[in-house]
Amino acid sequence: MSRDPGNGGPPHRAPVILVVSPDERSAEVTIQGHTRVVTGNSPKETRNAALDLAAGYAAHLGTSVLINARDANGAWQLIISPTGVVRAAGGTEIEIAAKRAPGRGRRGRRVVMVTAGGALAIAAVAGIGVAAVPLLPGLGPSIQVGPGEDPAVTLEGRSAPPGFTTRADWRLPTLPGTRPGVAPDGSAVAFIDPDEQVTVVNPEGTTLWSAGLPLPPGDIEGAPTFITDGQGDLGLAVTGNGRLWQWPAGGGEPTELELPSGSRVTFAGTSPLVLGEGTAQVPDDGELRTVAIPSGYGAILAEPGRVLTAVQDGPWRWVGLDGDTTEVEPQAPDGAGDIAEVLTGRSDHMIVRWSAEEGDQEILAVHDSGDGSVVAQTPVDPALLDGARWLANGSVAAYGPVIVDLDGGSATVLEGFAPGSAAGGFVYGEAAGAPVAVGPDADPVNLPADVVRPWGVLDGRAVIIADGDLYALSPE
Repeated sequence: MSRDPGNGGPPHRAPVILVVSPDERSAEVTIQGHTRVVTGNSPKETRNAALDLAAGYAAHLGTSVLINARDANGAWQLIISPTGVVRAAGGTEIEIAAKRAPGRGRRGRRVVMVTAGGALAIAAVAGIGVAAVPLLPGLGPSIQVGPGEDPAVTLEGRSAPPGFTTRADWRLPTLPGTRPGVAPDGSAVAFIDPDEQVTVVNPEGTTLWSAGLPLPPGDIEGAPTFITDGQGDLGLAVTGNGRLWQWPAGGGEPTELELPSGSRVTFAGTSPLVLGEGTAQVPDDGELRTVAIPSGYGAILAEPGRVLTAVQDGPWRWVGLDGDTTEVEPQAPDGAGDIAEVLTGRSDHMIVRWSAEEGDQEILAVHDSGDGSVVAQTPVDPALLDGARWLANGSVAAYGPVIVDLDGGSATVLEGFAPGSAAGGFVYGEAAGAPVAVGPDADPVNLPADVVRPWGVLDGRAVIIADGDLYALSPE
């Protein structure tokens, strides 16, 4: 099989079929005969979700994939690379001009696919979260290696990610078409096994607990996600069919919550946040509790007992479930004028674009979400930030082509870099059309076209999926 890094080589022979519904609130994605339905609250969300699946399939194969896309306006062919870069089949990458959403800045995230004048416009942006979704058969037996023994499992046919070897401490079979979730602290990984059980294992591959799924595996939206309860213990959550299920730490019976019509669940924080039309809710004592969001603010994420909210060009606020509010005024970076736009945020950091006191460029700053202090900053052409999203793992992060050393407190613009995912202390993406991995030093490491990207790191082991099996690769 040809291994195309996404720079114009032939795509994989089995195309992805992508059909967007007339109302653009759902799309069917068919990969090798298996159809998944994705949904979104807007055309942008629907198309992003559909392309996420196609990007994961391309990453799994290690080669570009042809997409036969169709919506109410017509049909087109696209090609998506293993790093999530989309281009027109037989054409070049085309930048789009998305409509400005109400209440959003002029440089908000762009629609990945829109129709205009009867032609499809696509953006080769880093907003597509590339995930190595296993969509091929080939489940193998579970093989585990005891401490101190020579590894008996070797990853074959794929190259290991930087810092890791093809030797695996263990391998476990998963259900094709599903993907794993790795605990933020690297203490566990959750996956769906061939018996359609959600299973949680520790870094040694030993099962901590397992349970039957409350819904068909194909209806799960995304991957099992670790969440934190009020005591700091890690539970697990899945969503699908308009419901949210939460297992307590250690397993047991999950709590089932029916989601309001038209709402969506985000796991940007350590707890689920249910967003509806102008509303924000969080699970609390077996039910959804509405959080009083300040007027003009939007909810970004949830942590146990509080929700992070923000406005486009001002301070952000942490809102408690009891209504108590803590406002955080961001510190102005060196050489900055006023806030141009609060771009996004996570539990630890807020990403803000500032005007510059001098020159045509602006300043991108990473702030501590708790006290507003500047973690890192760099001058940047704001046009380079179009379509960007925040990716972080360990001490390295990226917002579009801006690489951030979170520990060292520096930020570097790596022009031409399009990030796709972050894990194992690297941001993975493309530079000049070739696959690369970038660490905190912002020095790209060239990768083989068939490199497998980790989902996360499990106590020093890279968690990857290849041919339907879950591997824990040993470090170098």
